[in-house]
Amino acid sequence: MSSVSIEDLRVFVAIARNQHITATADELGMAQPTVTRVLQRVEREVGAELFERRGRTLVINTRGETLRRAAESIIARFDATQLDISRLLDPEHGTIRLDFMHSLGTWMVPDLIRDYRRAHPGVHFALHQGPASGLIERVHADEADLALVGPQPRGVAADALHWRQLYRQPLAVACPIGHRLAAPGSAPISMEEVDGQPFIATKVGYGTRQLLDDLVAASGITAPVAFDSMELSTVAGLVSAGLGVALLPMNDPYLTGGTAQQGFVLRPLRPACYRELGLVWRATGDLTPAAEQFRRWVLEKIPPAGQPEEATAAAGCEISPE
Repeated sequence: MSSVSIEDLRVFVAIARNQHITATADELGMAQPTVTRVLQRVEREVGAELFERRGRTLVINTRGETLRRAAESIIARFDATQLDISRLLDPEHGTIRLDFMHSLGTWMVPDLIRDYRRAHPGVHFALHQGPASGLIERVHADEADLALVGPQPRGVAADALHWRQLYRQPLAVACPIGHRLAAPGSAPISMEEVDGQPFIATKVGYGTRQLLDDLVAASGITAPVAFDSMELSTVAGLVSAGLGVALLPMNDPYLTGGTAQQGFVLRPLRPACYRELGLVWRATGDLTPAAEQFRRWVLEKIPPAGQPEEATAAAGCEISPE
C-alpha cells in the first residue's frame, strides 16, 4: 500500500471505532470530505470494500477487521519507533553503548556509571566486557559508542579511532611471598631478572597480555606462560598460590588493596613502565547525544594524566625518564 500513509491508517482505525464519517471528522478535527477520501484511498489500495454501508452507519466487515488489526499493530510499532528515536535524540534519555575491559569492571566503570546516573538518571547503559583488541574492533564496527581500554590502540584500527588517556598505572612484577625474587621493601626489578620465570598472564588479546608480550620481546627474555586467564583477579590469586610471577598494575583499587594479605609482593619495573587506560571512540560518524554528553563528562571528570600521549616506547607502555 505505497500511497497509504500512517495518518491514513489512523483515520481508518478511527472510522472503524466510530462507525460514522461525521463522528470521525469531529474527533479528528478534519473535514468530512477529507475523511471520505481517505477511506476511499485505503479501500482502493487493498482492492476491497472494508465496511457495510447501512445508511450513514459504517459496519466493519471481515476484510476491514483484518486490516484494522494490522493497522493498529503498524501504528503501535511506528509510534514506539518514533519514541525510541526521540529518546536517542535526547541526551537525558538515550542509550550509551559502553564497552570495557574485564579488569575495569570492579572500579572504574561502576564509579563512572554511578556518578553519571546521579545527575542523569534517565540514561540507559548497554554494557559489554571483553579483551581490549575485541573492544577496539567493536567501536570500529559501530557496535559500541565508547570503550575503556588499554593500552592505546595501534595498527589500522587506531587510524579510525580517537583516543584519550585517562589513567597511568605503574606496572610491577608480582612475586609470591617466599619466592627468591620477592625482595623486601618492594625494590624495583628489571625484566632481565625474571628471565625464564613461569608467568601467570591474561589471555592473548587482553591489554595486560599485550604489555607483557611487548616487554618480553623488547628485553629479549623468555617468559613461559604457565596459565592464562580473562581476569586479573585470577592472575593475582594464582600468583599468591605460588604458581608463577605476573605483570600487574600497581595502585589498582581492586587488585592491590592489602597486597600482603593476598600473598604476593609487587616490585615496580625498572625502568618504570606504565599501563595506559583510556577512552576510545570513532573518528568518523557522530555519537548519539547521550553518548556524546557522557564522553564529554568523562573527559572533564578525568583530566589527561601523566606524560604526553606521543611519548610511548616500543614496548607498548610509557617509559619514564627516571
